[in-house]
Amino acid sequence: MVISISELQRNISILKNLKEPLIVVDKRTKKEIAKIEPIGQRDERDKLEIFKQKPHIRSDIYVEDIDKAFEEVYTEHLRKKYGVSD
Repeated sequence: MVISISELQRNISILKNLKEPLIVVDKRTKKEIAKIEPIGQRDERDKLEIFKQKPHIRSDIYVEDIDKAFEEVYTEHLRKKYGVSD
């Protein structure tokens, strides 16, 4: 499914009822802006797929509580980004 940014802004409920991957396109430049996948189609290990792209993060680590692990990694990322210490 392919939609424009304006369509998504006008009808945000598209995201609630998403059953297939969605591609958001800028009408002026005809460029792909984003790919949105429904969460129900992804398994637990794929939630951390973004971190596999980083060369310094190992992808063979097994995490039992994926939500807690994601929260810890994201919190650490925000601390580094904004220079906040514990």
